[in-house]
Amino acid sequence: MDDPSRFTSINEYYTFIYAISYMMLVELGIWIYNFKGWLKRPDKKNNDYGTILIVMLGCWGSFYFSTYFRSQQFIQIAGEILLPHIFYYVGIAFILVGTTLRAVAVWSLRYSFTLSVKTGGNQRLVTTGVYRYIRNPAYAGTMLSMLGNAFCFRSVFSPLLVLLILAICYGIRIKVEEKALYERFGEEFKNYCFRSWRLFPLIW
Repeated sequence: MDDPSRFTSINEYYTFIYAISYMMLVELGIWIYNFKGWLKRPDKKNNDYGTILIVMLGCWGSFYFSTYFRSQQFIQIAGEILLPHIFYYVGIAFILVGTTLRAVAVWSLRYSFTLSVKTGGNQRLVTTGVYRYIRNPAYAGTMLSMLGNAFCFRSVFSPLLVLLILAICYGIRIKVEEKALYERFGEEFKNYCFRSWRLFPLIW
C-alpha cells in the first residue's frame, strides 16, 4: 500500500491512504470498545471456537493479495491485467461505505457487541435499525471494505480471491454465531432469520 506507482496519480494514492486510515481508525476504536466491554462483561459464554482468528487471517490475506497481484513478482509471471479505471473510485466508495456500515452496526449493538462469539443471560436480540434488514451488517461492512481495497489496486484477480477468502471465513463465523444465537434465543432468532438477510439484501 506504500507504492504510489500502483495508482495513476499522487492524488489517487493519497485518497486511498486517507480511506484506509479511516478504516483502520474505526477498527481500532471498535477493538478498544470491545476490550473495555470485555472487562465489564465476564459473565458471557464464549462460543467462538477460534472464528475470530479465522476472520483476522482472512482480512490479513485480503490485504496481502490485493497488493500481491500488482507486485513485480506476479506481473513477471502472469502480466498485468487491470480492471477499468472506474473501479478505483468504486473501491474508495466501498471502503468508506463498508467502514461506516461496520461502525453503525457496532454502535447499534452497544452492550451486546463482542468481537468473539459470546452470549449472555441478559443479552437481547437486536432487530432494529440496520439489523432490521441484515443479520450481520458489521461483517457485510468489512467485506465491502476489503473488496474496496482490492478494487483500488484494479487487478482482475484480487477481488475474486478476496471474495472467496472472505466468503469462506465469514461463512464459518456466521455458522458458529447463528448456532449460538439460536441456542440463546430459540424461536425468536429463528423468526428473525425468516424476515432478514444474512449479509446482503437480495443476495445472501
